[in-house]
Amino acid sequence: MKIFRLLRYIPIHTLWITIVASFLAGGANIAIIALISHRLTDGADISLTFALQFALAVLVVVALDFGVKWLLLRLTAGTGYQLRADLSRRILETPLARLEEIGTPRLMAALTDDVQTLVIALNQTPTIATGVAILVGCFGYLTWLSPPTLLIAALLTLPAVGGQIWVRNKARSLRVAAMGARNQLFGHYRMLTEGSKELKMHRERRYSFFDDLLLPTANRFEALFMQARSLHQLAASWTQAVYFLFILALFLLASAWRLSTETLTSFALVALYARTSLNGLFSSLPFLSDAAIAARQLEELGMRLVGDPNPPRQAAQTIVPPIHLRLRQLQHTYRVEDEESTFHLGPIDLALESGQLLFLIGGNGSGKTTLAKLLLGLYMPEDGQIEWDGQPVTEANLDDYRQLFSVVFADFFLFDQLLGLEDIADDQDASAYLQMLHLDHKVQMSNGKLSTVELSTGQRQRLALLTAYLEDRPIYLFDEWAAGQDPEFKELFYRQLLPELRNRGKLVIVISHDDHYYHVADRIIKLNSGQIEYDRLQQPVH
Repeated sequence: MKIFRLLRYIPIHTLWITIVASFLAGGANIAIIALISHRLTDGADISLTFALQFALAVLVVVALDFGVKWLLLRLTAGTGYQLRADLSRRILETPLARLEEIGTPRLMAALTDDVQTLVIALNQTPTIATGVAILVGCFGYLTWLSPPTLLIAALLTLPAVGGQIWVRNKARSLRVAAMGARNQLFGHYRMLTEGSKELKMHRERRYSFFDDLLLPTANRFEALFMQARSLHQLAASWTQAVYFLFILALFLLASAWRLSTETLTSFALVALYARTSLNGLFSSLPFLSDAAIAARQLEELGMRLVGDPNPPRQAAQTIVPPIHLRLRQLQHTYRVEDEESTFHLGPIDLALESGQLLFLIGGNGSGKTTLAKLLLGLYMPEDGQIEWDGQPVTEANLDDYRQLFSVVFADFFLFDQLLGLEDIADDQDASAYLQMLHLDHKVQMSNGKLSTVELSTGQRQRLALLTAYLEDRPIYLFDEWAAGQDPEFKELFYRQLLPELRNRGKLVIVISHDDHYYHVADRIIKLNSGQIEYDRLQQPVH
């Protein structure tokens, strides 16, 4: 089972110590049962020797039981943190195309519900380890007493055991279906939070969303979850039937084989004692089943529970301009969203170099954003290659290549801290740019943290531009940055900021529909249906 791969989060030597201690605790429990059984069948008075043996066995059981549970709780205490950190790192390492295919709701479900399910299962380890140890000890003791009796009694209970296995398998299939409904529910929650303004503005849409999407999905998830849990509870109750059938089988065997009173008493006592451990184990099975499903779903996402969880952190690389990029026969195909057709970009041949202001233009769906993601190294081309200063960009140097770019995406995310810029920018630098962007009356910078990011769309775009400026990288790419700006800041962006970056030796790439500013560019590349319609140099107006 994939769930057992989680054991790599626990130090192996401590795990073995815990397992050995668990079995010792199980053996000490069986020693107590054997002492009680012997005293009941012997009929003699309680001697000092018996009292000391019993007290010593109890002391050992209590000490080992506490030690095992303390060790295991200590070991599993940090697994939630470690697992979330590991999965977060793997998400950061997963190609963007795969993340877009998975979708935000499914990723959020993985980081919240799936991880929590795995942590809960790991926290069942003390119950499982101790229970298994006690059961092994119990069956070992019964085997020593009378192997044929144990074998036949166990065989007589096999139909009941088979019924329980069938019920639990049915519960597992329902739980898989419930997980699917849960993933849909996370998608609806995203609609609820991100589309709240649109839902408030349209009454019928709001009613339809709540009544036709959210409630049915929530009800389906709840119904499937309750059915699965009910079947698990039925299986747990069925355990009682298995236990009583085992006792009945003992009495039948005692009558048929004329078992001794000592053997029958010992079997009954051990069976009674094992009942608690057996119930504890069966109570843990639903958590293990859920964890196995969660682990499988994580692996289907590509978030494998194997591999090095702590790769070494790479040192920052100094990149010295000028930069020369060459796109050779670059091609990429993807399926158009909500359609059966595909979109093909390329082949694209381009040469790009520092000190140039380039506009990438074209209609919606012409391939501008796809080309930008290929250029940034966020998508890997299906054919062709990118060369950086004469060297091909491969998976080995892909992350170094991405460090060439400062980017403001059309769907940018705005961090409220200057993450990763502590060594190259300070509050004074940031404050100067805030003043230049006319944001100093709205936002202040203190210890690398912005006082607020709760601003209008245009102001948030300017804050994103602030981060790009502070990064001071050789290549700048702006994806429709000016679309949300008023005329004053469009003028500032196109006529002042972009030329200044170009004059500082930067390669500046601008995706834009503002045709009345095209004359500012040194070069215009127009895309049409995934092909370069023209690539034109021009004399910019200063």
